[in-house]
Order: sequence, then structure tokens, then C-alpha cells
Amino acid sequence: MAPMKGLTVFIADLRKCRSHEDEEKRVNKELANIRTKFKETNINGYNRKKYVCKLIYMSLLGYDVNFGHREAVELITGAKYSEKQIGYLAVSLLMSEDTTHAQTVVSALRRDLHDTNECNVCLALNAISNICTREMAEGLTQDIVVQLLSPAASMFIKKKAALCLLRLLRRFPEAVNAPQWASRVVPYLGHRDIGVTQSVASLVTALAQQFPEETRKAASFAVRRLNSLVIDNEYTLDYVYYKVPAPWLQIKLLRLLQYYPAPESTEMRTVLLSILRHIIDVSQDTPRELQQMNAQYSILFEAINLGIHLDVDQGLMQECAVLLGRFITSRETNVRYLGLETMAHLAAYIDRLDSIKTYQGVIIQSLRDRDVSVRRRALDLLYSMCDVSSAKTVVSELLRHMALADVGLREEMALKVAILTEKFATEYSWYVDVMMRLVSLAGDHMGDEVWHRIVQVILGNEELQVYACKISLQTLKAPVCHESAFKVSAYVLGEFGHLIANSDDSAPIEQLKALQSKMPAMSQAARAVALTTVGKFINLFPEIKTLCLRVLDRYRGALDAELQQRACEYYALGTLESEDLLPTVFEEMPPFPERQSALMSRLLKRESHTEDQRTWVFGGRDINRERRGLSASQPEAESPAAAAKEEQQQQQPTQQSLSQLEQKQLTASDQVVAKSMRHYARLLWENDGILYDGDEIQVGLVAQYKPPAGRIGVFLGNRSTAPMYGISISASSSDASKVSIQPAAGQDVLPETLLPLAQARIFFDVHCLQVFSTAPLLRISYTVAGSPTVSELQLPVTVGHFMNPVTIAVGDFFARWKQLGDSGIGESQQVLKAAFLASDSAAGEWLRSVVGGMGFALIQGADPEPTNIVGVGIATTQAGRFGCLVRVEPKTTHGLVRVTLRATNAEVAQAVGGSLRMVFESRQQ
Repeated sequence: MAPMKGLTVFIADLRKCRSHEDEEKRVNKELANIRTKFKETNINGYNRKKYVCKLIYMSLLGYDVNFGHREAVELITGAKYSEKQIGYLAVSLLMSEDTTHAQTVVSALRRDLHDTNECNVCLALNAISNICTREMAEGLTQDIVVQLLSPAASMFIKKKAALCLLRLLRRFPEAVNAPQWASRVVPYLGHRDIGVTQSVASLVTALAQQFPEETRKAASFAVRRLNSLVIDNEYTLDYVYYKVPAPWLQIKLLRLLQYYPAPESTEMRTVLLSILRHIIDVSQDTPRELQQMNAQYSILFEAINLGIHLDVDQGLMQECAVLLGRFITSRETNVRYLGLETMAHLAAYIDRLDSIKTYQGVIIQSLRDRDVSVRRRALDLLYSMCDVSSAKTVVSELLRHMALADVGLREEMALKVAILTEKFATEYSWYVDVMMRLVSLAGDHMGDEVWHRIVQVILGNEELQVYACKISLQTLKAPVCHESAFKVSAYVLGEFGHLIANSDDSAPIEQLKALQSKMPAMSQAARAVALTTVGKFINLFPEIKTLCLRVLDRYRGALDAELQQRACEYYALGTLESEDLLPTVFEEMPPFPERQSALMSRLLKRESHTEDQRTWVFGGRDINRERRGLSASQPEAESPAAAAKEEQQQQQPTQQSLSQLEQKQLTASDQVVAKSMRHYARLLWENDGILYDGDEIQVGLVAQYKPPAGRIGVFLGNRSTAPMYGISISASSSDASKVSIQPAAGQDVLPETLLPLAQARIFFDVHCLQVFSTAPLLRISYTVAGSPTVSELQLPVTVGHFMNPVTIAVGDFFARWKQLGDSGIGESQQVLKAAFLASDSAAGEWLRSVVGGMGFALIQGADPEPTNIVGVGIATTQAGRFGCLVRVEPKTTHGLVRVTLRATNAEVAQAVGGSLRMVFESRQQ
């Protein structure tokens, strides 16, 4: 392109400016001149190109350029290459995604994509990759696919088309409709041109992570291409890099294979094993040149990662462990880094860690490496290789190193120490000692999740509580107490301080003095926790009530609103004449429900997000098997060594981990079912709440009923860390003649993408046509991180939801009750377990809320027994109305409840009775 004199002079003028003010004056003068020139109708292509170049230059200097878009579009539509080049450059830099010229630009791009001039096609592909708007992804993807698959297109265009599709796929995966063309791209992994294969390999790798079914044939193509490169030496000299044939292509193909399971074909497995074996054998020879070493080692590490992922040969894995042991002691920093990372991958899959533990001393020494990235990988490897036998050593070394570690590494180190201590603790005292030392050492470098988790574990383990109280009091009495340790100590003493109150050195007054001595130096949040503890002391220790009230009275005038409110409320509770309310408010906290540790969730979120997703995570074998959807017990049963280890653990019950001690008799799957049942049962008598609470999604419901119709709102929340695509929510009834459920009219469509922590909603209209016994089914399908998931949930829609409460006279209830009983039309009676009646003072009120929530009007004073509950309702359907009476008779001393229903329709009595039974059973769990 010939130089433009006007542009050269303008740039020279700007460079001569001695101040920013002078430069700004010159820019404003030029902007005014360009505006005037653009208004002329006879401006030629050369001048238009020159002025647009000036606008680009001013934009690069940081000045706001909000005009000239139409002229840039006109340059794109020009016939000259130089004009198109400047036009596309201007569109890429000056125009926003919501510009009014977007459709014109898309049309010009489509025209250039099908141009016979190769240069124009390449310009269009480059522009699409740079601009990459949703309109381009939706409108031009098929045209780009045509260029990639066209036999007439040159190799240069094919390479650009593959990379352009990769850019669109990563930016707008839901807009490119990849399932339609993914399978047609896969065969190009076997293209004769290595450059095309390399570009397509990058595209297929991205497709494999989101659409594994459509690209399942890619594995066989990749194996054949690797075989031709590594074994058959079929390549051109143009792609040989320091005696290594096409190293980048080998790496891409080896990484692509890690997204697929091991080949089922014996022949293919043999070929793949021979490739891996050849790569390892070649790496035994020490390269003479640095570039050759980098290329060979990059291929080697990717081959080892593939071998670990496929687990094709245990002998090969042991050989890899020996190789990696040599690499982690290398003088080269890059080699040490890759060796540590790959060994962590090996620890995530290998059954026996003995071969890795051989290098435990070297790995611990790597924590002191001069390179911070190596130190981080050493920490990851120690975390992954830790088990019950090595936990104390590893945790002790990490705690010793924490004081010397980089500030940026301490938070991650603290999280991993906390997780390992909880996971592999065999002694309660060791767990408490380590965790209290941890919060004292690294409290400034970690969030509240750590001390929250310590409290949760202590609340859930009675054996921990006495020892935790003693350590907490010692911590408060120490000369120096970290804020996080103070919070844990205050919380634990507030809950369980009475367990050690009989000892002279831990009497109630000693606990209060120790707590009070550290409060002034703590933050507002820590003092708020301490005030709650003081309030609980009033309930636990009446003998120090006066002293506790003095402490609270001192904070009633605090400047901080939170401290003032807590102090005022706790003081008011402590000075009430009636002492009935105080024990209820300060009742001991129940154990926290079983769920994934918040520490583990936070650690997984810290994993770096690269363009290619990892097929594994740091943390050992169990967590990676969970990610794969496998049961941890199933592979162990297949291994005799694992079975022997399990038998040894049964003979030594004291060697159980703290996590195992926390588990109840329910299995993990049973706990999920029980939790879902509680959510479902609650929605049988309440109109809003959570229906399902999983790792990836949370489903909430809001319902309004006006019998025989109703409207249900379903709210879908994304709880994962990745966007959610392909969302579909539908509802259906197994018997459409009895209950009808359809999406409500006039509502917004579901979003194409649901970001993490975002929420989507949809409403359904429900009509009760006849009495029904089977609830409708809710079907939710979505895709997260390339993994499609379908969840089917029963909707809490029963006959009871179409019940209208009816009030009758007190004296008429039992007359109607006897009349329905004599008729024998429909009666349901059941005796249900209700052990909570004796221990829960609010059980009677809960029973009334359940019966009222089921659609019955409670008739006060109708039953001669005051604790009994009676109610009247009418089930309304389009086919008719059916009266229903209910009588609930709680027997507190026996822990039982008799529930009797009589109705003018037998199905109504049975259906409502079944709902009440489910509510009581969920309360028992």
C-alpha cells in the first residue's frame, strides 16, 4: 500500500506537539476537518481511506472517535484490496457490537467469503476473528464451514477458516450450532497438509470438550495420524523442528485423545500403546540442543498425561513414575515444573502411591525452589499424593513452610492444609491442634470459610467438643490470639463451654474473663461473635448473669450498628422476667447438614481457567473419580490390594478418617434422596420454596392456586462455575385426562445462556380436571462444560393443592363427621411416627400449620381434646366438588399421631392422606 502524504504529515504534527494540550488542539482541528470532508458527496476512495486511517490513529492514541463508521463500511464494499484492508481494520477498532451498521458489515463479509480472490477471503476471515460478534456467529458460521470443507479452497484459507471457527466457538458456543457440522470437520484430522491438520486439531479439541458424541470418531483419526508421524515417519521436512517431526501437531493430537476414553478396539489400543512406548523410548536419549529438548519433553509430558488418562498399561505407568522422578530433580526450571505437574496428574489416577512417595523428600524440598511456579506445583503434588499414612508428615511440613511461603501462595496452602487435615485425621486432638495452629499462622491470608468449616466439624462430632473447648480456652488465655482463632474459640465456648465448666481452671467466670480480655483488640465482626457468646453464657451459666449483662450494657452504646443491635437485644432477653424465651433463643446449634465442604468448592474455583479444560483436578484419586461419575468403592473392589487394605482398615477402626467419622448410616445417595424428599414434602403444604438443591442446579417453586386452576413458577439457578447452555424446562402429566399442565402464555423465553449464579424462570398453568393420584413430572435439560444433563423431578402438585378451606359451626363438625363415617364412601386412617412431639415445644403449632397449609379450615374448639386438630375443606375439580374432613390426634407420650380423613370421594381421602404421610416421614428424617 502506497504511503499517504496527508496521514504522514498529521502523524508528524502530533509528534511535534510539546504538551498534551497542543496535541488535543491538533486532534480536534483534524476531527473537524474530517467531518467536513465526509459531508462532501464527491469524496474519492483514496481520500476516504486516508481520513479513516487518521481516525484509526486518533483512536489508538485514546481519543473518542464516534463517527466515520459509514465511511469504513463503504471502504469494505470497495473493489480495491487496500480499501478493503483499511475498512476491515477500522471496523475492527472503531465499531461496537451494537452498531447500526452491523447487518451491512455481515452482508459485506458474506460476499467476500465467497469471493474468487483468495486475498479478499482471507481479509474477511481475519475480520470475523477480530470482531467476533453474535450476529457474525449466527449468520456466517455456515459460510466459514463451506470454506473449510470446500475442495476448491486453498490450504491457506482452510487453516484460517478452522481457526476462525475456533474463535467463534469459544466466544458464542450456542450460536454456531456446532452439532450440525462438527462430524464433517473431524475427517480433516487426516488431511495431507500438516498445517491444515494442526489448525483443525485445535478446533476439534474445543469441539470434543462440548460435543463429545458428535466428535467421537476424532480419536481414531488422531491415533492414525500420530502413528503416521511417530512410527511411519510420514511428514515433510518443512515441519521438522530440530529433528522432531511436527511437535506442535503431536502435542495437540495427544491432548485431544485425553478427552476420550480408551479405545475399545484391541488393534487401536495396541497402536496407541506402541506410540506412547516409542515416545518414551526416544526421550531416553539426552538432546544436545535446547530447542530439541524442549520439543521432545513437551511431547513426552503430553504422552505421559495421555497414558495416565487412559490407564492402558500399569507397567508403563510405573516406568513413567521413574521418568518423572528424574525430571523433578532436573536443573531446568521448565522441566521441574512439568515433572511436578505431571506427577500430580499421575497421583490423581494411580492406585498405589508408593512409587511417588519415594520422591516425597524431593517434592518437599521443591517448596523452597527459587521459582514460584515450581513451588506452587510442588504444593499441588503434595496435596494430591497425601493419604492417611503420610498426612501428618505432609501437613507438618506445610505448616512449617507456611511462615516462609509467598503471600500469594499462603491462602491456597491454608485451604489445602485444612482439607487434608479434615480428610485424613485419625485423632480428634490432632485435628483440633492443627486447625487452631493453622488459623493462627495464616488467618490473615484466608477467608472465613476455614473457621466456618472448623465450627461445622466440631458441631457434628460430639467426641471433638470437650477437647475443642479446652483448646479454645487455652487460645483465649494465650498472650497473642489471632482473630480467626478468637472467632472459633468464642463460638465453641458459647456452644459447649458448659462441658468443661466443672474444672477450676475453666469455670464460667474464667471463660468470660478470657473472652473479655481479647475483645477490645478484635475487629467488629469478631466482637459480634463474642457478644453472641456472652448472650449464650447468660443461658448456660446463671451464676455469672450479672457480669454478662455488664458486658452487654457496655456495648449498648457502641458506634457500630451491628454491635449495638446485638448488645441491646441480648440485654433485653437477659433482663426479661420470664425465663422461658431465653433457652429457646440460645438453644444449642444442631449439626450442620451433610454437603460438599465449602473449602473444597473454593479450592476448585481457584483452578485456572484455560481455553482447554483439564480432564483432571488436583486432589488425588477419589475426587477425580467423583468427577468422572464413578463410585470410589467399585474400583477398589476390583483390586485385591485395595480389598486387603479395606480389610485392614476394618480390623483397625481407630484408623478411620475424620470424614468417615462424620458420616451417618445413610449412604451419600440416600442422603441426597432424603434431602430431596424433605424439600418436596415441605412444598406439599407451603406454596414457595426449594424443590431440588444439587451441585449444578437449584430448582425453586412459587405457586398460586385458585381451584380448580393454579399457576406454578419454576426458577432454575446455575450453581456451577461454568455457563449453562441448551436449557429446556417442560412439564407433563401421565394422565392428561385428570390434570392438565401447560406453559403459561405471554412469558419470556428461556435464555440461551445461563451464567454462574444466574437464574431463569418459567411459569406453568395447571388445571385439575378430575381427582388424581400421580403428580406431574418436571423435566429439566441443560449442558454444562460440554456435558449434557437431564433431570426429572416430581412436581408437588396434589389434590390437596386444589382444596378450598370451608368454615362450619363448631357443633356441626362431628355431626358431619359421623354422617361421612356411616356412609362408608371414603375414609383414610393411619398412625404415623412423630418422635419430635416430645422434644419440640413448637410441634403443635407445626401440626396446625401443616393441616392449614393442606387447604383445610381449622375448626377451633370442635374437638373435646384440646390438642387434637380438626379441619374442613372442599376439593374442587372441573368434574365436581368433594367435601373432606380431617382429624389429627397427637399422642406426645407415645411419639405417635393418628390421622383420619373422611371425604365424599375415596380418592380424595387417599391422596390427601398420602401427602400427610410423606410430610411426617420427611420430618422424622
